[in-house]
Amino acid sequence: MRDPETKIPILLIGYAVTVLNTMPVWLAELSQKSGSSSTAAGLVASLLLLSATAGCLAGPRLPRPSGPRIAAGTVLACVIGAAAVPAFGLASLVAGSVLAGVSMGVVLSVPLSLGLHSQKALRVFGYGMSLGCVVSFVLLVFLALAGLNSLPFLAALAAVQLAILIRSVPAGSRPDYRAFAWGQDISLFPFFVLMGAYWALLELFAIDLGVRSLSGWLAASLLFSALGSFLAGLASSRLRRWLQLAGLLIAALAGGLTYAAFSETALGLMILFNAFGLFLFFPLYLEATDSPPFGMARYLLGFALGGGAGSLLVALGGYPALAVAVAASGVIAVPGVFRAGSGTAR
Repeated sequence: MRDPETKIPILLIGYAVTVLNTMPVWLAELSQKSGSSSTAAGLVASLLLLSATAGCLAGPRLPRPSGPRIAAGTVLACVIGAAAVPAFGLASLVAGSVLAGVSMGVVLSVPLSLGLHSQKALRVFGYGMSLGCVVSFVLLVFLALAGLNSLPFLAALAAVQLAILIRSVPAGSRPDYRAFAWGQDISLFPFFVLMGAYWALLELFAIDLGVRSLSGWLAASLLFSALGSFLAGLASSRLRRWLQLAGLLIAALAGGLTYAAFSETALGLMILFNAFGLFLFFPLYLEATDSPPFGMARYLLGFALGGGAGSLLVALGGYPALAVAVAASGVIAVPGVFRAGSGTAR
C-alpha cells in the first residue's frame, strides 16, 4: 500500500471510523461539560449522524481541493474548542455537533469518492475501516488505563487529517454532480436502521439482563470489526457478492440473537459476531452501490434513525420485538445485495 493515492484515503477513512467508534466516550465527555442528560446526549448523537449524512451528500459537489480542506479545518477547530473549553451550554453543544458533523461528512466523501474512479476502491474501504477499528481499540484501552479524556487525542488526529488534505487531495476524487437517488438500496435501508437500533439499545438491554459492564466485549468487538473489514478488502471479485451476503446475514442473525440472549457470555459472543459480520458487509456494500458517498449517507441516516425506531419497537413489543426486527431486516435486505452485485463492478 505504498501508493499515496491509496494510502491517503485509507488514513482519512481510518480517522472517520475512529471518531464514530469512540463516540460514546467523547459524547459522554461533552455531556459532562454541558451538563446535559443522557437523553439529550442521545439526541445530539443522532443529530451529528444526520449532519454527517448531509456532509456526505454535499461533499462530492464541493470544489476540490478547497472544500475538503475548509471542512477538515472546521473539524479541527470544533474538536480543539470542545477539548479546550471547560464548560458550555447545550445550545453550543448542538451547534458544534451540527457543524462538526457536516464537516466530517464532507471530508469523508473525499476517500469514498475514490470508489467512483479506482479499481482499488474495495481495498481502500476495507483497509481504512480496519485501521480505524484498530486505532479505536488502542485509543480506548489507553484512555481507560491512563484515565485521560479522548478529545485531545481526537484533536491531534484531526490535525493530522488537515495536514494530509493540505498536502494532497487524492487524485480521482473530483466532484461528482449526479443526483442522489433515494430509492437506491431501498431494501437495505431497514437493515441500516435496525443496526442503529441494535447498537443504541445494547447497554440498556445488558442492564436489564443483569450484566454490569459490556466494556470488555465492546472493546473486543472492535478487533472483530477490524478482521471483518480486512477480509473484505482482500475479497476477489468472484467472491464479493457472496461475502457481502454472508456478512449481512451474520450481522442480522447475531443481532437478533443478541436481544434473545439469557447470559452475559451469549450476549458477548453475539456482539462479536455482529461486529464481524457488519464490517465484513459494509466495505463490500460501499464498493457495490451506485456511489460510495451516497451509500455512506444512506447508512448514516439509517443509524441516526435507529435509536428512535428501536425504542419504539421495545415500547410496543419489548426486546423480543426488536430481536425479530433486527433478524428480519437482514432477510429483507438480501435482494438489495443481488441487485448491487449485478451492477457495474469497479
